[in-house]
Amino acid sequence: MPVVGSTAYNTAGQITALVRSLLNDAGGNLFTDAVLLSYVNSAYRKVQRALANIESGTFLTNNVLLVVPALAQADASAQVSITDGTAPPNQLPTDLLVPMKLWERANGSSDDFIEMADLTGHDGLPSEPQTPMLRYWEWRANGLYFLGATRDTQIRLRYQKSYPDLTDATSPVLVRHAQEAIAYAAAAMAGAARGAPQAERWDGAAADAIEDLLVRATQRDQQTTRRRRPFSSRAGFAPLI
Repeated sequence: MPVVGSTAYNTAGQITALVRSLLNDAGGNLFTDAVLLSYVNSAYRKVQRALANIESGTFLTNNVLLVVPALAQADASAQVSITDGTAPPNQLPTDLLVPMKLWERANGSSDDFIEMADLTGHDGLPSEPQTPMLRYWEWRANGLYFLGATRDTQIRLRYQKSYPDLTDATSPVLVRHAQEAIAYAAAAMAGAARGAPQAERWDGAAADAIEDLLVRATQRDQQTTRRRRPFSSRAGFAPLI
């Protein structure tokens, strides 16, 4: 028998088809893909935020390597940063939402990476002379900030990412089995924009479907032992609105 390719990812076209069925417009006379795509993207982002708020592993990216150049001269008042405006190839990844952990080693070496201390939310970086190691990092103003080091340093970045918006019917929806959650939320928004009485019903169905996704993600995470880390904060569950 031939091997049949498969994927757990839906496409945007499958989502918009479901939305049209919910809105009693299966033929697409009013709710075309072009009309629905903005609502589907808004619902897609809503699902992503809900999962990211419980630190779902769905959005984790690991082992991104960047280089922080050495300071020309040690200065206790100096700081260096990596931002969206940093020169390639060492700018922040374009899909980065928030950094989770950083490690460091001398650039060009094969040394083991050493985890750095996250001082975000802990009164910021200290004022002290630079050493060969960065040691600390802080996330502020959408950038990574460091004291700097006396040598070029390679950092390894683990972060939460976002998925790109859907552009057409063939775009893959990169949250597994989220078609109902996205379709219900999109139907609620599209229906409400036209005064449809079912809008409130689909909004409630979307909340239930998103809750199902959160429960599944939480159950998966509970199977993994977690260790407390210094200078970290626990993210709580964010209510859906």
